[in-house]
This record gives sequence, C-alpha cells and structure tokens, in this order.
Amino acid sequence: MSVIGGNRGVLARALALRQQGRPFALALVTDTEGSTYRKPGALALVADDGERVGAISGGCLEPALDALAREVLANDRIGVAVFDTRGEDDLVFGSGSGCRGRMRVLAWPITSAPRPLFDALLAAHADGVALDLALVVDEGDAGRGLAWRADDDAFGGEDTLAESLRTAPDGLHTWEDTPFARLRIAPPPRLLLLGAGPEAPIVLRLARSLGWLTAVADHRPALLDAQRLGDADSRHESRPAAFLATLAQAPDAALVMTHLASTDLEALGALAPAAVPYVGLLGPPGRRDELLAQLSPTQRGALRPRLHAPVGLPLGGEGPEAIALAIAADLQRHFNTRR
Repeated sequence: MSVIGGNRGVLARALALRQQGRPFALALVTDTEGSTYRKPGALALVADDGERVGAISGGCLEPALDALAREVLANDRIGVAVFDTRGEDDLVFGSGSGCRGRMRVLAWPITSAPRPLFDALLAAHADGVALDLALVVDEGDAGRGLAWRADDDAFGGEDTLAESLRTAPDGLHTWEDTPFARLRIAPPPRLLLLGAGPEAPIVLRLARSLGWLTAVADHRPALLDAQRLGDADSRHESRPAAFLATLAQAPDAALVMTHLASTDLEALGALAPAAVPYVGLLGPPGRRDELLAQLSPTQRGALRPRLHAPVGLPLGGEGPEAIALAIAADLQRHFNTRR
C-alpha cells in the first residue's frame, strides 16, 4: 500500500499521533506572495521526536519549520514565521532557494489541551467539506479568528467581522487595524473508478500518493482482489448503474474503464443525469462515438460538457502504466483548476 500524500496524509498522521497522546506541531501556510513551493491551505506537522509529515518547501525551509515546531511545543502557544526569499541576500545568507517569494506559516501545538480549530479541521476533512478560515497573522495574537464549513451557514465570532471576512476573497485583509488571512482548506478530491482493469492499480497508487479518496466498482469479483487494489479506499462488487444509485454524494470525477462496451454504455447512461463534474472514458475516439450514438440526445447533451474522451493528457506511450499516468495528470489539472 502506498503512502498517503497531500493534506490528507498530514491529517491522517495527526489523528494517529493525537490518539497515541504524542504532542506535535501542526503548521499551516496562511498567505503567500510571489513564487513559493506551497500555497495557502497547505499543511505539515512536526512531532515531538522530530518526525515530519508534509512539506512547506523543497527542503530549504524545513530546518526553520522544525525550529518553529520546537518553539511552539516548548512554549505551548501558537507561533508564526515569515519566510521571505525575495532578496538577493537570501541566495547567500538565507535559504538559498532563489524562489523569490514570501510565505507565512502559523503553527499550533497539539497536545492534550483542546484545540477547536484542529477539531474543526478533522471534522470537515472526515465529512469531505471545505473549511474556511479567517485568522489573525500578527505574531502577538496569531491564530485567533474564525472557522466555518462550506456546507454550514452557522459560524461564530463577531457578526461584523464574520460577515466582512466571509465574503472577502482569499488573501490578506485588515479589520480594525488587525491583519487577517482569509483562506480555504479544501477536502481531498473523490475519484470513482467504474472498472478495475489493468490501469486501475496504477491509477489508484498515483491517486493515493496525491491524497485523493478513491472507490472502485466492478461486477467481476476476480478483478477486485484486495492485494491488487490495495490502494483503493473502498472496493465494491457492483454494476455501474447499481453502484451510482447507492451514492449519497457524487464524486468529483468518475472514470469509465471496464473495457466492455456494454458496461461502459451502462455507466455513461447512469452518469448522464449525475452531478459528476468530470467523466472520463477510456478508449479511442471511434469507440467513444459509437457509445455516444447509442445514448439518447438528452443523455449526450448532459454528458458532453463534462466528458473527457479519450481520457488523459496526450503524453504519449502505451500500456497500462502510461495510460494511468496520463489519466492522473489530467485529473490533477482538473482538480487544481476547479479549486
């Protein structure tokens, strides 16, 4: 099984450390300017023994992140650090990255003491919804602010402040001479594979390394072997239409890849009325056209704006590995564009 990447991997490890009673510092990138390795909403953690999960740079800023973590754990209070690599002196006396950017990082000590923001973050992540934040970034009062879920109209704080910052775009803002960072921590994308053919294990491996949530549905039990599809978050023996009918929430993307024309046709018909923003169909253009011709005009009209067929970026190559890479690359482009 592959290592979970992205914010999902950080939060999974954070939850495990908390359950073990081990202190750690949770770091959040709140705002950036110029060229930076990570953007607002990125998470990382440093445990009390120096274990680090996640990254804020390509390595040049990690020693400073470790120092910030030791400081907040020692003082048991929120810390803030600004990393500015825009100056010429930084190439010689600083990080040496040459990235020409500025990044602010807030770090919370997560111990046995209650941390409402951390709990809200874990709950939103578990429910697959975004968490919006408006946080004070002044060093003297860093971390104070508001948090509310994208699916919830109820949120705390002073009404004037809350309304002002809730409607503000992401970035830095000032309210009563206090600088706030407005940002959103998005949930991991949810990917559904309708078909567990030869590309599925590689797609799932790449998806897990990127921190996506995945489900696989196939009516052929032999293809759903747990070891073969070990990187899937869930496996379901089901035909496409039957499985889609059971979903309480539509995935962010669905891949139609059973390698059977009749089953792919069933999947496309079931996906036509579904609120799935990205529908990928495996196979050449001629096969796509033949399948679409068998759908009703209404189904074709509903699918066309969302249909990516042949699915994947045209990277070249052949075989399941190259196809899976092309698919994952196009999904990454799609998810990043939407967010």
